[in-house]
Order: sequence, then structure tokens, then C-alpha cells
Amino acid sequence: MLILEGWIDGITASGVVIFGLIFGLFFLFKSQKSGARILTFLGLVNILAGLMYLGVFTDFLVVLATENNLDNTTGLVGILSYIWFAPAMIIALYIGAELLVPKKKWYLMFIIFILSVIFEVFFILDPMGTFNFVDPEFPGETLIDYNVNMFTPAGIIMAILLLAVLVILGFGFLIKSIKSGGVLRKRFFLLSMGSICFCIFGLMEGLTAPGLMVIFVRIGYLTSFWLMYYGLKT
Repeated sequence: MLILEGWIDGITASGVVIFGLIFGLFFLFKSQKSGARILTFLGLVNILAGLMYLGVFTDFLVVLATENNLDNTTGLVGILSYIWFAPAMIIALYIGAELLVPKKKWYLMFIIFILSVIFEVFFILDPMGTFNFVDPEFPGETLIDYNVNMFTPAGIIMAILLLAVLVILGFGFLIKSIKSGGVLRKRFFLLSMGSICFCIFGLMEGLTAPGLMVIFVRIGYLTSFWLMYYGLKT
């Protein structure tokens, strides 16, 4: 039976998956009503980013149903979560390229696409090497914890892609904000803060042990998309 740590981990992961889908569908709906094509991409990013907690969410459901953890002998928990990482990065960086360097966006996107494909190949071929898994001491009491081994090929590429998001979307939009005025300044500032929050809380997720701190990390993760939404909507 789950102890408090397991409940916190499972409920917050469920919240990220469910609210990621809800927010994403809402953004897609708003994009159709407003004709703002860029909101469509943000909606897709939101859905994919929410699904990056699918492994923990699935483990939670399995424990509730069977009182045993998901069979993770093949690294399924990590696969269910990180299969969505590369598509999320491609679309997120497309938003940045479209707003910051529209004339040169395809050069950037070609590099990002190649890196994303390589990431998917490496991590799917060796999920047990890509992730550091921590199995519960007593099955069914907590959920399977894991983080990315940053010294593997997949881990290195993941770090490069997150750094690209931080530099292009985070700092790029911040510089645009400083150089702009009025409504544009507010838009670019919100986009910058949303992107920086996404990177910070995404990184903290891999460093935070299951417990109360996870609540704040995952709320911050979801908040990043609202900041970007208001940046694109304003």
C-alpha cells in the first residue's frame, strides 16, 4: 500500500498529465477561435510536456490497481515519459525560431530535428543505461523514481536541447523584451519567464527526491505554460 511519499508523487504526476492535456486542449481551442496559429503549437507543447510524466502516472495507476509497481525490467517507466521529450523540444524551439529568427528558422530547425532523432534512437535502444532508476524498497509503497544519466549520449543531447530552449526562448525573448516597448515588452518578458521556468523546474524534477518539494516543482512546471500562453495572447 502506498505511503505518503508515494501518494504525493502519484497525485502530482497525475495532475501534470491531466492538466497538461486540459491546458493544451484549451490553448488549441483558443487558437481556433482567435486564428493565432502559434497558440496551436503551444497547445501541442503543453500536451507533450504533460505526457512526460506518463511513466510515473502509469506506475501510480498500476500500484492503485495491483498494489505492485509497474514492471520496469525494460525501463518502461522512462520510455513512457521521455518518448515525448524530443517532439516537445522541436515544437517549443519552432515557436522561438518563428518569433525571433523567422527568415532563418529552417536552418535552426534542421539541426534541432537531427539532434532530436538521435536522442530518440539512443534512449530507446538503451533505456536502462540512459536512466538511473531507484526501485521502491518495498514494492507498492512508493513509485519508481528515476532521472536521466547526463553522461550518456542521450543525456548529453537532452542537455543540449534544454540549453537551446534556455538560450533561444529564455534569454532570446528576454533580450527582445529589453529592446522593445509597450505591449511587445510585456509579451516577450512573459515568454522569457515561461521558458526559463520550464527549464528550471524541468531540471529540478530530475534533482528533487519524491516528497513535499515535488508539489512545488510540478506546479512551477505547469505555471511556465500559462506564462507563455499570456505572452502569446497579450
